Amino acid sequence: MSDMKIIGVLTPPPGEGVKQKPSSGEGFGKLLGDALDKVNELDRESNRSVAELLEGKTDVHEAMVAMQKVDLSMRLLMTVRNKVIEAYKEIMHMQF
Repeated sequence: MSDMKIIGVLTPPPGEGVKQKPSSGEGFGKLLGDALDKVNELDRESNRSVAELLEGKTDVHEAMVAMQKVDLSMRLLMTVRNKVIEAYKEIMHMQF
């Protein structure tokens, strides 16, 4: 039974290797920075909406929607940040 081998399980057939997209120059850091900018913009929009509510220029519904958008975006950003930190710590504890 020791002479039985399974061939070709771990390697793809010739010509069918893993195809990668051409690098567009955007990395994870750029995507994270763009997300941070978007959350910052939503925060400014929310603050503007609250100021307009206090001036009587907008209704409560619009201000609450803007505040909920920024709240959800901030929670998502914090979750991603926490996952990145966990992954970094996991990598730092690896032994080679």
